[in-house]
Amino acid sequence: MSFAIYDLDEDVRSLLQLDNFLNGRTTTEFVEQLSKDHIQKGAEFNNLEYLDPKPYIRTFESTLRHLKQLGEEAQRQKEVAAKEVEEYELQHSRNVLKLSSQVESVVSNFDRLDREISSITKKIDPLNQALNKITNLRERSIEAIFLIRAYHGFYTKEKYEPLEKLRVAKLMDQRMKCATTVRNLIKLARKIAALTGNIPKVDKCVVTIEKYGETMETALIDLFEISSESEHYEEMGRIAKLLFEFNGGSSVVLAFLNKSDLFLDDDADTDGVSSILDKEDAWKALDDPAAQVHDIFKDEATEHRLNALKVSIKFQARIMQSVFENPTPVFKLMIQRIYAQMILNKVSTLLQYSQQAGALAHVRVLHALYILVGEFTADIKDFFATNEFDPNNDIGSALDQCFADLFIDTLLDHSYFALEKDVLEHAIFAIAHPFNSANERALARRELESKLLEIDNAHAALDMAAIGLRSEPSARPSFKFVDSRRVRKFKEFMKTRLDLLRDRDAQTRDLDALSAAQTHTVLKLAIETTARVLELLPQKAAKFSLEILEILVFDFGGLYVACGLEVAYDKAVQEKAAAAQTQGPSLEYLRVFNVTSEILHLLSLCIKSILLPCTANNPPVRSRMISLANTFVQRCETSLNLVLECVMGLVSDRIGHLLTTQKKKDFICDTIDSNRDYTETCAAISDFLIHTQGVYAQHLSNNNYSNALIKIGMITLNLLLDHFKKFSVNTTGGIVLTQDVIRYQSVIDSWEIQALSEKFQLLREISNLFTVQPNLINSLTVEGHLAGLKISTVRQYISRRTDFSPSYMERFFGRK
Repeated sequence: MSFAIYDLDEDVRSLLQLDNFLNGRTTTEFVEQLSKDHIQKGAEFNNLEYLDPKPYIRTFESTLRHLKQLGEEAQRQKEVAAKEVEEYELQHSRNVLKLSSQVESVVSNFDRLDREISSITKKIDPLNQALNKITNLRERSIEAIFLIRAYHGFYTKEKYEPLEKLRVAKLMDQRMKCATTVRNLIKLARKIAALTGNIPKVDKCVVTIEKYGETMETALIDLFEISSESEHYEEMGRIAKLLFEFNGGSSVVLAFLNKSDLFLDDDADTDGVSSILDKEDAWKALDDPAAQVHDIFKDEATEHRLNALKVSIKFQARIMQSVFENPTPVFKLMIQRIYAQMILNKVSTLLQYSQQAGALAHVRVLHALYILVGEFTADIKDFFATNEFDPNNDIGSALDQCFADLFIDTLLDHSYFALEKDVLEHAIFAIAHPFNSANERALARRELESKLLEIDNAHAALDMAAIGLRSEPSARPSFKFVDSRRVRKFKEFMKTRLDLLRDRDAQTRDLDALSAAQTHTVLKLAIETTARVLELLPQKAAKFSLEILEILVFDFGGLYVACGLEVAYDKAVQEKAAAAQTQGPSLEYLRVFNVTSEILHLLSLCIKSILLPCTANNPPVRSRMISLANTFVQRCETSLNLVLECVMGLVSDRIGHLLTTQKKKDFICDTIDSNRDYTETCAAISDFLIHTQGVYAQHLSNNNYSNALIKIGMITLNLLLDHFKKFSVNTTGGIVLTQDVIRYQSVIDSWEIQALSEKFQLLREISNLFTVQPNLINSLTVEGHLAGLKISTVRQYISRRTDFSPSYMERFFGRK
């Protein structure tokens, strides 16, 4: 069968070549190209498009035959190539063997030449050294000859023309030679004068040469200044180079700095800007502990001056970089001069003026200046480092040293922190003195202190008994609010500051209780002090923060908080003693609870957030601080508990006194007074309970409030239970008693303490014992709260019925 009609066309054959197989097409694309012309368009069979497979089959068969031929050809070429590779590898091995002997010969020849060159070099090196020595000697001899001739010229003619020609030459090398020669000439002349003694002509020669050097230097300096005025920095650089060669450049550096705008007019750039020295109100605020002081030098002349200095320093630094070959020493000299002359003068003036305004104003100004100049220093350091003017940090070190030198005298020998402590102590003394003076009698009685001492002695006895030892009173050292040394200091303060304290006494109100506002003032001042210490003396922060806490605890806590608690306790004791008086107690001193709680809360926040972090790297100080704070808080809580205990005694005494005013006939009556709902005694007790609850609600909070009301309620309940055992009650009187009980219950229910209200149900059930028929008494005693009472107690109440007879006992309790 012939397959010619299905033979591959040229396009397909071009794709089936070994050199470019498929020409980058995929197999799918190649198959699609083979069959793209085999569809018989329009052919149908049974209304379906007809597909003839024969063209596809024949075409694919032709393709497979061609692919088989390609495979055979590829295999043949592979075998031929393999043979050629073997031949080339064999030939390469032969070439390597042949060349190896040649390489060995070349290496051997190279080693021999290297040895010969080394031998020749050893012989030539001494010659080179000798030649260099001769050249150097020749150059030195030329310089020495020129130097001797110059000296001879000045010795004989007081001048030397060749040297003058070098001085006025246009070439930089010649002028540099002149500077070097004059420098050496001066040294030579002085040595000759020293060796020869006092020979007038020799001395005159020295003077002449020195004058010549001065003339040359002065001319160069004048030219340098002229170039500076015209901003010809290249010429300035050349002159600076000459003068550095001549005398180390000290004169040209001074000339540059003297002509600099930095030092021409110190206050020119602060014209029109207000100065703090002219603000009297500002100084008063700076010395006021209650005043909040921020950004003392904001938009003030000092800040403006430093900002102007920053700009000038950066501008001058760029000029120095282009003028001097090694500008670092010039930078350092400029910085030292700025700090020593300009900044130090400003700082000293402000610090001296602040001392006159007061100690607090002084430390506040000191801290503000330290921060302001510190930021200025950091900015200048960053500029030099960023612009690569200070690769070795020489300028940065000089800046740090200059900054430290500004405040070294002020911060030396702990004098600064002693001043800080005085400021804080005096602020506390100024608050404590009016309060102590106003409550002198209460403080003199020391009721609370004595009670605390009893508790300490009791604890000490228990501790000693636990280990089998006897203890004497006060044998165990206890924490005291007031330290004797600090009390002496407080008294000395009062003596020296009487005028100020009288003024403050006149302005101070509400001196009968502690003030949270005063606490805010003291703690803000303590935090401010700590912040200054962290900035000014960070290495002593742990130690000084502990001293600040001791001031807060022993001075503020001892002289103010403890005295406030003492006054509150004394008032409680006095009102307890007067519980039987007609006028009821005010209980206003209970506000000490809220104020003290707020003080302790604020103090704790201050310790945790401010003081304790300062001791992170000093565990012993941290432990001491925590112990001191915990002991102080515990002491305050104990004092508050004692005040509350005294108040509970007052409540018991007051209610007991009011119950004694109950009339015998109140519960033995024939009629009920329609004008009143309960007895006068009940009204008085109810009013007292309402007043007490109102005071507690105002000055106690959370658990303290509810616990105190529960105690008062139970005191009232027990007193009433005992009170009702003492009065005879008839049927009408039972109704009156029930009305009283209902009143008591309504007052207790208004407190919204469910457990307490439930307890007072017992009073209602007891009142029912006086109002029910005798035959119902037994049913009351076996149910409710009465069922929980002893039979003897119930008998006491029943026996107060006016219709009581001994047969009641046999009838109702005989079986029990």
